[in-house]
Amino acid sequence: MAKLIGKSIIAGVLLSAGSMASAATLSAGGVEWDTTAINGVQGTSGTIQFQQWFSDGTYDVGADGQVIITETSNDAIALGAGGFLTGVGVVNSLSDGRNFFNPSFCQSGPATCELTVAFGGLLAVGVNEFDASNAWLNIYFDDTPDFGISVGSSAYENFEEAQDGNLWASFEFSSFNFDGNGFQSGDVEAYLDIVGGDSDVMDIFDTGSVRDIFLTASSQFNNDVYTNGSTGEFTTVSTPATLGLFGLALFGLGAASRRRTAK
Repeated sequence: MAKLIGKSIIAGVLLSAGSMASAATLSAGGVEWDTTAINGVQGTSGTIQFQQWFSDGTYDVGADGQVIITETSNDAIALGAGGFLTGVGVVNSLSDGRNFFNPSFCQSGPATCELTVAFGGLLAVGVNEFDASNAWLNIYFDDTPDFGISVGSSAYENFEEAQDGNLWASFEFSSFNFDGNGFQSGDVEAYLDIVGGDSDVMDIFDTGSVRDIFLTASSQFNNDVYTNGSTGEFTTVSTPATLGLFGLALFGLGAASRRRTAK
């Protein structure tokens, strides 16, 4: 996600628990987590770490029909219009203390899995402006963890490891609002629509609208072509039908900007 590098995103995954009055434990695709009260309804919150960069947009298609990062799109290009914001990361935690460090959200036991994130397709079309019509974000479940429990300056080198698990959830962007400082830093808020992945995960996240997840994020390039250790958080948001907003903290640009109100 250039300025995508927005506020605390690359995120992680949010899931809607309907309109339950009390907390419940949910499980899907090898992961389990607890719902938590958000604005009077039960939902899911979480955090992620990610690294992002601008690429030439040369992606490929994975085994499940999802878009994937290639060796070419793993190479960073100069920040600016014409580049596609691209990135990788991990889900750090899910609500009620299910954390990534020695992950306690793995159904098979602590430290037996990882949830990794890959995203791209966010085309910079002008200063502080992105075209998200072909943007995507995928989350993978891997029961042989090999990406790493933290995201540092060289996380991009592990783009294959970030995509070698089972496709847990695949999202498209239904909106993307960026408020930044050129392409060096900024804040982003976006909605995502789940379009693929594990069937149980889809049943949990799919609200029947194009706003299944709400994402905010921030990050900085620090005069480099790759960001270093960006973080994000996500939370569900209630919708008119049932609880349906998944606030994914994903990629985004910078800490130096203010966040905008999501539409």
